[in-house]
Amino acid sequence: MFSIERFCLNRKAAPAISLDKTISLVASLGIKNIELRNDLYGIPDNSSILDKMSELDVKRVLEDNDVSVETINAVGNMDRRDMIDDNLASLTEMLDMTKDLQLKNIIFCPVRSKDDVRSARQRQEDAIANIKDYSQLLKKYNVNGLIEPLGFEDSTLRFPWEGQFIIDQAGVDNFKLVADTFHYYLANVTDDDFDNKVDVAYIGLVHLSSVMNNKSRRYLDDQDRYMLDEADIMNSIHIAHNIENAGYHGLYAFEPFSDDLKQYDEQRVKDELVKSIKLVQKGK
Repeated sequence: MFSIERFCLNRKAAPAISLDKTISLVASLGIKNIELRNDLYGIPDNSSILDKMSELDVKRVLEDNDVSVETINAVGNMDRRDMIDDNLASLTEMLDMTKDLQLKNIIFCPVRSKDDVRSARQRQEDAIANIKDYSQLLKKYNVNGLIEPLGFEDSTLRFPWEGQFIIDQAGVDNFKLVADTFHYYLANVTDDDFDNKVDVAYIGLVHLSSVMNNKSRRYLDDQDRYMLDEADIMNSIHIAHNIENAGYHGLYAFEPFSDDLKQYDEQRVKDELVKSIKLVQKGK
């Protein structure tokens, strides 16, 4: 069910390891997929996506190790209509710099701001209009889009069914959703919600992480996210198995966020990956 080929490493799981060594590391474990990022070293900066390597050099390392680039994370503020020109420019830059890497997807994240005064309807209309524009550009490069609902209370798109609605209303055929167990937990997506409101056909990627503290749900942030652990309060493994049992056949990517992982060397990253994969395969 959860074969090794269906796992993926997001570079947030190995933030201190260079891109070429990360690719070799995952390949040594039989993992065939990685997620690149434009924010690994701080604020989003597209020039950091390839670790200052040339596209040709990255392509060679990928091919030598039989590893594919599943996504680039991310275009932020994806649902602000007043930022569409800047976002399209950033998206074009990402696509141009990776045009020979057989990139599959780019992730799009919503606004996070308590100062966003738009109505719920206006937010939806802006998101729908923007997704139409992103879709047209992505098609020129044969790349797909993934919307990632963020469960934070200040997020403008918190729930998977909201993402499904936006994709439907935009009428695009090259967008799906990221199902992130951390954001499912923050948004309190229950098993009943999943069964009755989430259409697995819309899920294009699953992000996994664990939280091992006793903070209230509303006070959790990205720094609380680690690789999978038996003490996970979110029960990410249960969520993953729900998604799998509902008919999902895609990839599961490990996306912790804590800065503590910057201290992990290659062996620690390998150990955490192996442990996390075994936990998912074993189930709870």
